[in-house]
Amino acid sequence: MVDVAYFLALFLIFLRITSYFIAVEIFFPAGTPQIMQGAFSLILSFGIMSGIDYSTLNAMNSGYLLAFYAVSEIMTGLILGYITNLVFQIVKLAGEWMDIHAGFSMISILDPATHTSSTLLGNLSYFISLAFFFIVDGHHVVINMLVESTNVVPIGKTIVYQETLMGVMQNIFNFFALGIKIAIPLVLIIVITDVCLGLISRTVPTIPIMIFGVPIKNLLGLITYIILMPLILKLVGTAIYNLPNIFREIINLVPAVPVALIFAGDDKTEEATPKKKSDSRNKGQIARSKEVSVAITMVVCTLLISSLWGMLTNGFKDIIIYFLSLPMLTEFNQATVSNLVITVLIKIASYLFPFAIPIMIGGIVASLLQTGFLITKEPLKPSFGKLNPISGMKNMFSKRSVVDLLKNLVVITIISVIAYNYISSNYQNILGISNLYLPSLSDEVKNLVVGIFKQICIVLVIIAATDYFMQIRMHNKDMRMTKQEIKDEYKQSEGDPQLKGKIKQKQREMGMKRMMSSVADATVVITNPTHLAIAIKYEEGTNMEAPKVVAKGADYVALKIKSIAKDNDVPVIENKPLARLMYDRVEIDEDIPQDLYQAVAEILVIVMKLKKDK
Repeated sequence: MVDVAYFLALFLIFLRITSYFIAVEIFFPAGTPQIMQGAFSLILSFGIMSGIDYSTLNAMNSGYLLAFYAVSEIMTGLILGYITNLVFQIVKLAGEWMDIHAGFSMISILDPATHTSSTLLGNLSYFISLAFFFIVDGHHVVINMLVESTNVVPIGKTIVYQETLMGVMQNIFNFFALGIKIAIPLVLIIVITDVCLGLISRTVPTIPIMIFGVPIKNLLGLITYIILMPLILKLVGTAIYNLPNIFREIINLVPAVPVALIFAGDDKTEEATPKKKSDSRNKGQIARSKEVSVAITMVVCTLLISSLWGMLTNGFKDIIIYFLSLPMLTEFNQATVSNLVITVLIKIASYLFPFAIPIMIGGIVASLLQTGFLITKEPLKPSFGKLNPISGMKNMFSKRSVVDLLKNLVVITIISVIAYNYISSNYQNILGISNLYLPSLSDEVKNLVVGIFKQICIVLVIIAATDYFMQIRMHNKDMRMTKQEIKDEYKQSEGDPQLKGKIKQKQREMGMKRMMSSVADATVVITNPTHLAIAIKYEEGTNMEAPKVVAKGADYVALKIKSIAKDNDVPVIENKPLARLMYDRVEIDEDIPQDLYQAVAEILVIVMKLKKDK
C-alpha cells in the first residue's frame, strides 16, 4: 500500500530545501544545471525524512490545507536562506564601501554569480568569505540547521509571523553592524590620510596633491586591507558559526501554530456582554451593509431622474445655446479662457447640484440608519496585527468571505438577467431612438432609463434588507465570547476576586491592629466570660457624651482583648446579659445606647471603686 502521507511530507520538505538553496546563491551559482539543483535537494530531502514525524498529514482532507502547507514551507526556506545569504552580501557591501574610500570604486568587475558589476575589494571580499565558508565547514553547519529546522518547525506549522519578521529585521541590522565593523578600520585610515593630505596641500601648495593623492590612497588601502584580512576572516567566521543561534532565535520567537487551527472553529458560545458591544461600537465595529447604501442611492437617483429629467435636459440645452451664441474670440488669452471656463462650470454646477445634493444626503441617511451618529478614529489607526498572514488567511477562507462572494454573485446575476430581459423586450424601441425627433428623444431615453432603474431598485431593496439582517446576525455571531473571555472581562470591570479578597484581608488585619491598640486605653472590658469581650472607654470631664465601645470580639479575638487588658491593668468584669446585648447592638466607635446607660453606669461605678481601693 502506498504511503501517501510519506510522499506528501517528502514533497513539502523538498519545497523547503529548494527554496533555501534558491535564496542562498553560494551553493548553486548562475549556470548550475537546474536538474543538478533539484537532484541535490531531493537527495537531502530523502535524508531528512528519516527523522520527521509526518503523522499529521494522514488527516489532511482539504486542498486549502495542502496549499497553505506548501506556501509555509516555501516561506520558511526563503527566510532561512535569506539570513544565510546576508553574511556574504554584507561582506560584499563592506568591501564596496572600502572601495569608495580607497579609490577603487571606478574599477568595475563582472560578477558571474549575479551578472552584475561589482568593485574590486567588494568582489574580492565576497569570494574570500565564500572560500572561508567552505574551509571552516560552514556548509555542514547550514545543513545541520536545515535538519534541526524540520524538528522545530515541523510540517503543518509556519514560521511567518509578525514577530519572526521583526526578528529578521533585527538580524539585518546586526549584519549591517558587522559590515561596518569590517570596513570601518580602512575607512578611518583613508579619512585620516585625506585630512593629512589636505593639511599638506594647505601648507605646501606647490606639492601636486591631486596627482599623488589617489595612488597614495590606493596603495594605503591595499596594505590596510591585507593587514585587516585576519580580522575580516574572524568576523566572518563568527557570523557563520552564529548562524545556528540566529536560526533558533528566529524560529523560537513565536510558537509555531498548526495550520489546521487556522481553519478550525472556535469555542465562542456565549452572547457578547453589554461592555463588549459598547467597546466594539466605539471602535467602529458594528453591523452594516453596503447594499443598503447602494439601494437607497439607487432609489434616490431613480426619483431624481423621474422628477428632474426635464430640468437636466433643459440645462444642457441652455449650455449648448450659450456656446453657440458666443461671438468669436478675437483675443485668445488667459483672461478670456478663464472667464469662459468659470461661466461654463457655474452653469453645469447649477444644474447638477439638485442631483448631487440629494444623492449625498441619501448616502448619509443610509449610514445613519445603520450605525446612528458615530464618530471614531479607531479604524484609521495603524495596526501591525493586520499584517499577520495567519489572520489574513483565516479571513480569506472565513464563512463571512464565502457569504459575501455568494451574495455578490447573486447580485451580479440578477442585475444581468434584468438588464438582458429589459433590453430584449425594448429592443425595437432602442433601435428606433435614432429616428426620433430631438424633443421626443429626451422623453424616450428617460422612459427607458427610469424603467430599468425601477426594476433594479426593487431587487436592490430586497437584497439590501436581506443582507442587513444577515450582517446583524453574523456580527452578533462574531461578537460572541468564550467563557474565559467573560471571566476576564468581569475581573477587569469588577476586579480580581482573589486580589479583592487579599485587600479585604489586609484591611481587616489593619482594623484589628487598630482595635487592639485601643484596648490598652479602655476603661473596662466586659465579658460573658469566655466567648465575648467588649472594651468600653469613658473619661469624666471630657467632651465624651456617653461611654464608647472601642473594641469587641468573639472567641479568639475575645481572648486577645482580655489578654491585652490584663497586660495594661484594664479591669475585666463578667456580665453575660450586658456583654451579649452590647456585642449584638453596638458597633466599634459607637456610643452606648440610652437604654443601656444604667447597666453600663453600674459597671463604671465598680471600676471607680476598684481604682480608689488601689
